[in-house]
Amino acid sequence: MRIYEVRIRHSALADMDNLRLFLDKMLSEEGAVRYAKNMKSEIESLSVFADCIGRSSSETIRSIHPNARRMISHNRKWIYVFHIEGDYVLVDRILPSKMNK
Repeated sequence: MRIYEVRIRHSALADMDNLRLFLDKMLSEEGAVRYAKNMKSEIESLSVFADCIGRSSSETIRSIHPNARRMISHNRKWIYVFHIEGDYVLVDRILPSKMNK
């Protein structure tokens, strides 16, 4: 089993900033921190599980990167779009799950 280093691109960080603004309005501060920690943990799990996830056939996902793969969050509200390059898993975007078509 191969273990990758996970890197988050600026576009995914921007998605996380937008999500943080949304969470600040909807949840308590503690709830928002817990939610963010869960997302970070899920993203870090790609270091081990990235090879288990095949390339996406979705046009929306592949428009982000030709070799894009996707992992759905534990609560099924978010899609982590990533690709593998050498020893790295690069998280390209974090999208609302309803955008996956």
